Amino acid sequence: MRNFNIVKIDSKGRIIVPSHIRGYLGLKEGTELIVANNGNKELRIFPLLTGSSARISITAADTPTSLPKILDTLFKNNVEILMSMSKSIDHGKLLEWTAIADVSGCENIKKVEELLKKTKLLKTVEFDFR
Repeated sequence: MRNFNIVKIDSKGRIIVPSHIRGYLGLKEGTELIVANNGNKELRIFPLLTGSSARISITAADTPTSLPKILDTLFKNNVEILMSMSKSIDHGKLLEWTAIADVSGCENIKKVEELLKKTKLLKTVEFDFR
């Protein structure tokens, strides 16, 4: 479905997502959304649908290969990163990475969690399913 609508922002900063788009995306009252600025003065909105989204929190060794190895494992298991943030906690020693991911294409998320835990670079890994 390709569509666009013109909507207005109300006095409290809210927008109304038209009903046909809410229906198409399966959005219901209380559905959480990610609103992201793409850097070009455009917004992207991602729904966090129950059962298909997870917050991933990882602490790992702060090396140049840590994040690529984590991302490779997730990519190979059909975990799609919607948004992420990383920061160095102890430069050169420990980093923290947090992501919101679409896990609907992943056949076995527990297997992914175990694969990540087996990585010697990781200190902790936690999946919080929405």
